[in-house]
Amino acid sequence: MSLSDVFSEFDVVGKKGFSALSILGALSAIEEKEKYEPEFGFEYTAFSLLPEHDNNWKTYYGPQSYKDSNNNVIEIPALKDITKETVKYWKKRYKATKNPLLTMRYAGLVWDFKPLFLVQKRDSDLYRMYVDSMLKVCNEDYARHPVITTGILERVFSIAKDNQQDLGLVKEAYTNFEKRHVNDNRARIYSSRFSLMIENKNKNYFSEEEITDLVNEHERRLSRMCNPTEGKINPWHIDNQATLLADYYKTIKRQEETKRVLNCIENAFIQVANSITSIQLLGNLEQLYTKYKHFGLEDDAKHLAVEIQKLGTKVREELKPHQIKITISKEILDSIELHYGDSAESDEKRWTHFITDFIAPRQAIQQGINHLKEKHALSFLIPRKILDYKGRPMSVIGPYKDDMEGHLIQQMSNILHMSDPILNLAIGTMKKVGALSTDKIITKRIEKCPIFENDRIEIIREALNLYFEEKYVLSCHILVPQIECAIRNLAELCGVPIIQPQRNNQGFQLRALDALLREKAVEDVFTKDIVFYLRAVLTDQRSLNIRNNLCHGFLPPKSFGKSTANRLLHVLFIISSVKDQE
Repeated sequence: MSLSDVFSEFDVVGKKGFSALSILGALSAIEEKEKYEPEFGFEYTAFSLLPEHDNNWKTYYGPQSYKDSNNNVIEIPALKDITKETVKYWKKRYKATKNPLLTMRYAGLVWDFKPLFLVQKRDSDLYRMYVDSMLKVCNEDYARHPVITTGILERVFSIAKDNQQDLGLVKEAYTNFEKRHVNDNRARIYSSRFSLMIENKNKNYFSEEEITDLVNEHERRLSRMCNPTEGKINPWHIDNQATLLADYYKTIKRQEETKRVLNCIENAFIQVANSITSIQLLGNLEQLYTKYKHFGLEDDAKHLAVEIQKLGTKVREELKPHQIKITISKEILDSIELHYGDSAESDEKRWTHFITDFIAPRQAIQQGINHLKEKHALSFLIPRKILDYKGRPMSVIGPYKDDMEGHLIQQMSNILHMSDPILNLAIGTMKKVGALSTDKIITKRIEKCPIFENDRIEIIREALNLYFEEKYVLSCHILVPQIECAIRNLAELCGVPIIQPQRNNQGFQLRALDALLREKAVEDVFTKDIVFYLRAVLTDQRSLNIRNNLCHGFLPPKSFGKSTANRLLHVLFIISSVKDQE
């Protein structure tokens, strides 16, 4: 097959339904020697670019992109592959092609890239060829799917909207297209023209009569969805339609109408509550809560928050526990003996290992995430919800590309849980050899550390006594405030402000522990890895969050058992490493 054979196959008037992928497949079958010709590269680049694609080039057509193992962004094709010669070739092609799908593609590429590479203005016929080819594709259903046509209609609207005559043709094409293809299940199609109307509300692209007709059409659709003549009510379809109308009513400041249409969503989910899982219902009501807040419907949001809280019990009943069996290898046991047992040189050596061995470097955590992404890529595209012990939603970790920090914190949390048995073995081994006792910790570490106040040493002694007596709940409740106070003292010694104005600006209040741990001066004392660890253990809601769970009563007392107490002992050793600056 040759390049001319590809043109003969696709550049035919009336040939419909083929895609850029179809042409790339044909190009791949061309004889190898012809693939070295410049024309082949120009064509392959033309059909490798994706329309309607967010990219750093700020163009309509953009590259496919991904990140390699070193987190470098790879773009296919690369911008350097598009040259002046490439654009000149595409210009020749849009003038020569007969099939409107091809004309649209070449003309669109020249429209996008000529201003980037060629100083001259766009050719006088380019606008006409581009708009006419897009209109023909839409009016005669050349694209292989109506959703693709919807994107083309949006593109031609953006190009032609300031030309009154062409704007009329575009709106006519939209109306006829919707008559052929719209039904109540096709939100992407029926929402397109309505969304353009909202986005351009103050630009006179739509007459008042057109706006009224559009709104009435969408109101009738919402009514049909809420009162189906056959079949079950579909709350997700109602959600799409009602949110569209809410967006419109917000632009004209009709809050009572906004409330009415959004209440349709709530009523729909209540109707289907018994036919979906509680977790499903919870997720959808959370989204509706966010919409109520977004549209300023505070009373509706408060009412829904109560319903979300009530759902927690049902959600918890649906959750199934999973057990993980951890086998501690002989190598780890030998390492524990070497670092913490009789083989260790001194208590100081044991304590140094105790501090450093259980802090995972961020780089290692990231490497672990990269490995998991390779094996379970889909799980990193889906948001993750974190519930509290009553089944109430507390935090969401977004898709990896949008929430890398959240995934780092969650992976750290997983590491903390998985390392609990080893941390417990290390502490147990030090107890056996006499390296851990209340007196040793107080005299060797706490009393020598400048961030612990003298009048708090006895209460820390009491907390440690309770720890060694295995009264872990009491020990945790005493120890956490002393740890927070010590970190606050450290921040103050570093010149960091530890107070902030109250909300009413009537005086000051102490800053939150998490805010202090994010201060650069505190990070410089501990290192980035240690501060990240402290936040994961003490203050981040997506991880252990021991400080907030304890001080605010988020968890019942029994939650603060041996593993929590062990972790707090580790934190105490970390922060008691701070010394006076010589």
